Amino acid sequence: MNVLKIHIVEDEPLIAETIKTILENENHTITGISLRGKDAIFDIEALKPDLVLVDIMIKGDMDGVDIVNHFKNKLDIPFIYLTSLSDEKTLERVKSTNPSGYIVKPFNENTLMANIELAYHKYLTTQYQLSVNIKSDAFFIKNKGELIKVTQSDILFFEAYDNYCNLYTSKKKYLLSYTLKRIEEKLPSSKFLKVHRSYIINFSKIDSIQDSYIFINKHKIPYSKSHKDELMQKLNLL
Repeated sequence: MNVLKIHIVEDEPLIAETIKTILENENHTITGISLRGKDAIFDIEALKPDLVLVDIMIKGDMDGVDIVNHFKNKLDIPFIYLTSLSDEKTLERVKSTNPSGYIVKPFNENTLMANIELAYHKYLTTQYQLSVNIKSDAFFIKNKGELIKVTQSDILFFEAYDNYCNLYTSKKKYLLSYTLKRIEEKLPSSKFLKVHRSYIINFSKIDSIQDSYIFINKHKIPYSKSHKDELMQKLNLL
């Protein structure tokens, strides 16, 4: 499971601390606990969590649904509701926000962790997806209906991220729903080289090599001994 930064919006201290303990025991980081709606909005904007657990009935002028609505078109992260309410009116309000999960209190540790894992997996699979063959000089990354053009010369390197991988350009990082191995199969070996089990680089972008690290655009990338000879051969061709 991915290790996440998680924010908790819950005004019952005992429940909030119980959730915090469960998540920290699973190696997740808790960015904070917010007790009121307005505090939650400020905290989430400032702390930038990967996922938010939000109780529907909290103190203050804003409830949990109001909080999620506030971020609906501003922040693209999963929100999971925590609630003791399951009436039709509440469900209709919740459905309108298209949440990533809905957990009815009381819940146990397994229910909480399963919902978090499923919600974040769903989130990752709806992120950036490669839409055409990367072997062409330019390809497009599909992001929620928008096609973003990326050329091979834009690419700095790829980094493995669980069953996905991150594509780094000089301007932005994209999460792709491909494993690093699958990306490697699509890349032209004349321009790209796997230097570590977790990294593939565009070797024309290398700025320097020091000890066991490659430096590309201020990024420090490790390379393994098993790939050193091939790396040196590629550099000799430049």
